[in-house]
Amino acid sequence: MPTTRWFSALAAAAAALVGVLAVLAAPQARLEIGLLSAVVVAGLLLPLPWPALVLMTYLPPVLLLARGRGEGLTFLLIIAVSVFVLRCDDRRVRLALGIAAVAVPPVLQLVSPSDWGWPFWTGGILVSWLSAEQMRRYRSLVEELRETRERLAEQAVQLERRRIAAELHDLVGHSLGVLLLHVTGARRRIADDPAGATEALLRAETVGRSGLAEIRRGVAALRNRTGTAVVPAATATDVPDLVAATAAAGCPVTLTVTGELDTVGPLTGPAVYRVVQESLSNAARHAPGAAIRVAVSVRPGAVEVCVRDGGGPPAPRAPAGVGLVGMRERVQALGGTFEAGPAGGGWQVRAVLPEVAG
Repeated sequence: MPTTRWFSALAAAAAALVGVLAVLAAPQARLEIGLLSAVVVAGLLLPLPWPALVLMTYLPPVLLLARGRGEGLTFLLIIAVSVFVLRCDDRRVRLALGIAAVAVPPVLQLVSPSDWGWPFWTGGILVSWLSAEQMRRYRSLVEELRETRERLAEQAVQLERRRIAAELHDLVGHSLGVLLLHVTGARRRIADDPAGATEALLRAETVGRSGLAEIRRGVAALRNRTGTAVVPAATATDVPDLVAATAAAGCPVTLTVTGELDTVGPLTGPAVYRVVQESLSNAARHAPGAAIRVAVSVRPGAVEVCVRDGGGPPAPRAPAGVGLVGMRERVQALGGTFEAGPAGGGWQVRAVLPEVAG
């Protein structure tokens, strides 16, 4: 890793400096000290496996200390411990060689007693070992945080894509569904009722223009950088017009409203509208010609929406479809409950949304 390479280079520079100072302090052993110090520097710079790293960085300072070539060369062991801990991934090996390095000064003192301040060097090696372990943990934590940040960024992109897909599905799906109903009616009436066919086509044109305008509003909201949420133009008060437009396209749909739609808040209202809109689209697509009942109940603290069709020719339903998933996510985002499934030979969508203050 870049951090390890940078630290190894810095450690090699420090080891070289220690070797030069040791040569100057002990000219009678300059060849031996210079050679073994160079081995340590090379071991710190080369990308070696841990056994070779130990041989080239641990062994030379131990040999020099055992021969009494100057206690300052213990710095080479301190440097070697730090670099080894950062390079070796095996925790058990790091522990064993860390203990071995800490034990070097007292063992040398037992073998050859002298007054060279071995307790202080033991403490220095111990601090170096523990500091390197802490640096390793910190580096691992930084890497985990970086990976977590990347995952969160990717999840945010995926969530935004899903949100845009659901929004476009809501904007386009219902308008196209109603438009196709008008076009189908015009096609069936064009031979025996040209005037009625023309009227149906005019209605289809109106629905198409209205849908296009709604798509433009939705896209403008999606591109708005000043906020994070899309604020649809339609609200709960637009539900009667939505049902009327669907009925005008030839769907036998009825609406029952309990309470006042204009009291529904600006956050709950759009969700109510989208649930009714998508439910009508699904009913028209999966149960064409079946009677549809829409019930919206506005009560203190909550709004309940229930859309139920009378069933039609057997057709596979897709509970995990984009429309149902989008409705469920929209309702649950407001803290509400959502249910969809067969009911009485048909299909029912039921959502209960809490009244959320805007």
